[in-house]
Amino acid sequence: MKTREFERQPLGVVPLDFCFACQLIWFENFESQQLAPGGVLQVFKALSERQGVPRNPLPAMLSCPRCQARLTLTHDLQHTTRFTYFRCGFGHGHLTPFFQFLLEKSFVRPVTGPELAQLKAKVKAIQCSNCGAPVDLEHDAACRYCGSPVSILDPDAAVKTVDALNAAQTRLSTIDVDRLAEALLMPRPPDESRPHPLGDLVAAGFAAIAARLLSPK
Repeated sequence: MKTREFERQPLGVVPLDFCFACQLIWFENFESQQLAPGGVLQVFKALSERQGVPRNPLPAMLSCPRCQARLTLTHDLQHTTRFTYFRCGFGHGHLTPFFQFLLEKSFVRPVTGPELAQLKAKVKAIQCSNCGAPVDLEHDAACRYCGSPVSILDPDAAVKTVDALNAAQTRLSTIDVDRLAEALLMPRPPDESRPHPLGDLVAAGFAAIAARLLSPK
């Protein structure tokens, strides 16, 4: 694995471990939630830069890189979006496939019925964006190996996500001087004087929108 650092909220950095060959990210506890909006964009850029690199098939069993215990497939929910990851039962963290990270952060979405019908008319088979297994569109709307639905990196949805992240990062980086001054001048009781404690649809979408999303404003 290769370690890279990304912006943490409210301050500092989050070190994340990447296996680009297997398209997996290792998160220590709560590191995914600790990423600042700008950090999420930095991860997206890191993933986009590695598109087209040959990937290893996702193993049937994955081990914790800290204790080597077998990881457990875990289902989670972010707003209305369902995603999965592989969790260490001893609390060391979890492995998240690139696709599931993009799903969690609202960069990708499942295709609709009409979109799938149009896709079937032109393409007979694709590669699963999650595990890399082949998906026969003639018979399946999800991967038979890992169960992931056929999904796309929707340019419009991705642009909305990036715009929302940029706006959130701007708010995070802006100091409310008036509120800060009020907090500093507010008297405190004695007991409170101390400080408070990819040949897949998603991969194809990267090339189409990376320049649009990642170009300097």
